[in-house]
Amino acid sequence: MTRTMLFYGHVASSWGDLAINAGALELMRRADIDVENSTAVLLAPSDQFRRQSSFTLKGMELTTVPTDGTSRGGKDEIELLIDYVAHPQRFADDTGMTDVDLVVLNAGEHLFESATGENLVDLVWRILPALAARELNKPVILLPSTVGPFRTAFGTALEEFLHQGLNAAAFRDTESRRLESTRLRPELPVLLDPGFFVPGLRARAEADRDTDVLGIVVRPEDMGIRPGSRRSAFVQNKLRGSQFQHSQAFQLFASVAEAHLADGGRVKVIVQTRADREISMALIDHLISVAGSERVDLIDPQGFRTFIDELGRLGALVTSRFHSVILASAQAVPSVGVYSETHGHKMPGLFELLKFAECAVRLDDRTIASVRQEVDAALTTARGGIDEIHNRIRANRSLARRWLSEALEPGGLQSFDSSPLQIEALALLYREGLRRMENGFVAQALQAIDKEPNT
Repeated sequence: MTRTMLFYGHVASSWGDLAINAGALELMRRADIDVENSTAVLLAPSDQFRRQSSFTLKGMELTTVPTDGTSRGGKDEIELLIDYVAHPQRFADDTGMTDVDLVVLNAGEHLFESATGENLVDLVWRILPALAARELNKPVILLPSTVGPFRTAFGTALEEFLHQGLNAAAFRDTESRRLESTRLRPELPVLLDPGFFVPGLRARAEADRDTDVLGIVVRPEDMGIRPGSRRSAFVQNKLRGSQFQHSQAFQLFASVAEAHLADGGRVKVIVQTRADREISMALIDHLISVAGSERVDLIDPQGFRTFIDELGRLGALVTSRFHSVILASAQAVPSVGVYSETHGHKMPGLFELLKFAECAVRLDDRTIASVRQEVDAALTTARGGIDEIHNRIRANRSLARRWLSEALEPGGLQSFDSSPLQIEALALLYREGLRRMENGFVAQALQAIDKEPNT
């Protein structure tokens, strides 16, 4: 059995993030990793989301970094990170990494450089455990993740590190592989997201399905981890003024739902994350005004398993949420994914992996009528191909399990000089530290001006 340290356990309001936790633990158990004697590390979690996260990490010991309670977002965080990057052994000592056999980097969508640079400090946190593990000569595995794009010298060094400095790594979508530099070797495999391994995912009997129900899981365009928190907040506030009816996502999903209701079907709007609650409620209000309340329901699950069960009972699903596709398709529910460029490349990459690329439909600045036509066609394709999709998911589960088991076989780390990555990370952190210091001085000056008596 292999004692492991998982970096990082997802702590968020999104049931999709928690699906990664639950699936990662199941995948590790299948590879004979000693989950019950392993540790999940949480990155400065919010207390309001910790309980649900703990449920999906059940059996693992939980610990939090920064271990000294340093809050994120200030100059103290930068100083701590600089020390850790320059001396990775200190991070290993502080987290207790020296006592484990394996370091696992959890799946997700954190390994990229945003156009604004807003996520660069978080990116250093994400790669720090691997730098520390190499310092201890411990094996490191990156679970299937969405990766890229990278835009700076730091990103280039990081990309090389992912290919040559880890024992094993994998993409969870074909677009991530397409984005990588062709000079990098070895080529990383494309495997299923851990969400496909959540225990209990199965096709339901026809009698247990509401075949006339179309599920909708909607997110606004131009919001999420890639646009960043500032842009997401701006967009949310802007769309709120029109009750989201100026949102392209709202207009598309309203059109799809109205057509289904006009054909005599029922619609459930399901909330995957807190950030989607407002647009979901606005969509429900609109649909009730159009078709009445008898055939329209808002589902705002209070628990992870409830969310999964709601998806599994649907007749079909149209969604702009990645893990809704995963959790529904794994239960043999025909699904169509709608995405915008600002959501990243994971949605089209997932459907290409499943060999049904036409079931991912791009929204962006296109006319709602043309996108609707593609969604309708994609639904027909998904319904006709769901058995093939479900069988392909089962086959790909076996590939991912075999990959992880082989990655755990004895074998030393290949020689790799991580100093270029450390140097670039330190340069990035120094620049960010100066920026935060300057912003602090400006804030202090403005505060002083505000306190000046009127003359």
